[in-house]
Amino acid sequence: MKTSRLILILLVFSLSGFAQTELNPLVSTPYIEVTGEGEMEVVPDEIFLQFTLKERYEGKTKINIEDLEKKLKQHLKVNKFDLSKLSLANADADFVTIKRKNKDMLASKNYLLEVGSTSELANVWEILDEIDAQNAHIQRVDHSQMDDFKKEVKIKAIKDAREKASYLLEAVDQKLGKVLFIQERANFIQPYAKNILIRGTASMMNESSIESEPEISFEKMKLSYKVFTRFAIGE
Repeated sequence: MKTSRLILILLVFSLSGFAQTELNPLVSTPYIEVTGEGEMEVVPDEIFLQFTLKERYEGKTKINIEDLEKKLKQHLKVNKFDLSKLSLANADADFVTIKRKNKDMLASKNYLLEVGSTSELANVWEILDEIDAQNAHIQRVDHSQMDDFKKEVKIKAIKDAREKASYLLEAVDQKLGKVLFIQERANFIQPYAKNILIRGTASMMNESSIESEPEISFEKMKLSYKVFTRFAIGE
């Protein structure tokens, strides 16, 4: 009785293992493996500019941070910039404390302003010069439709993989079957700004170098994506 039960259990496991092997196309089906690639270049439409407003003295008159901020907002408003795009770059938690403890200390605040094009950025440079802002630089760039672009690049990569597999099999008189396996391999975005004007360093430059400052321009943001695929070889 025990022997019969043991044989039955072994038979069940054997049939189960055989069924799993037969049902697993990754093992039982002839296949071809290829890597597909997709790329895209886009011009950024979200440019984040960081700069500093710092209190100073003009003669015996102290220009405080509130006046500088008010002047900044007035200039931005006149030039039709959206003030909701202006924010503090950090919490500036020490600002109020420092000013309360030492009224003679020259306080400063860091700001972040989002603009949508290099022409808008050029206008902002002029405004920052007008109010004597310091240490202006591009913090980062991005695009408002980045998620859609990522999807498009991934679709390009998968289509590229299918095309590669298809013409490779045609070379040996075989047909492309259904996809068996897809795996992401790399997803890369290269947002990089070049030839960016830096403010707050005029004291270190002579007049000729200031006049020869490069125009504002951006490299396109390069998106690249790779996908590893496995396709069945058809009959």
